[in-house]
Amino acid sequence: MRRRSLGMAVASLSILAQAPPPGQVEHVPPDQAVAVLGRPVTAPDGKTIGRLIDVLVNVEGAPQAGVIDFGGFMGVGARKIAVHWNTLHFAPGDAKHPIMLDLTPDQIKAAPEYKDPAAPAPVVIASPASPATR
Repeated sequence: MRRRSLGMAVASLSILAQAPPPGQVEHVPPDQAVAVLGRPVTAPDGKTIGRLIDVLVNVEGAPQAGVIDFGGFMGVGARKIAVHWNTLHFAPGDAKHPIMLDLTPDQIKAAPEYKDPAAPAPVVIASPASPATR
């Protein structure tokens, strides 16, 4: 029994020796990754239509929807909608249009507002026939 424990300890030490040291830092260049929260969201025509303010993830941690704050002035009249993650396109190298949304203005206007994070989120999905997705 003692010999088996010793073998398991040696195997565990071998695995630990292969793992990277704790606190190791990897530097990601800004042209390869950017922060997206608070960034402007543009329509396919390039016009800024809102800001990405939240990301909704599933239980595995995969993004499912983005919450966009549309319109308003200094928080008055603003509206939040949740859009399916596949309707968002990210271009980290494009400073003027880092995030593009594949929804028409009519789809955005008709979207239900995202109000209560504790309730099921009404997530807007672009229709395949929409001009924005062609």
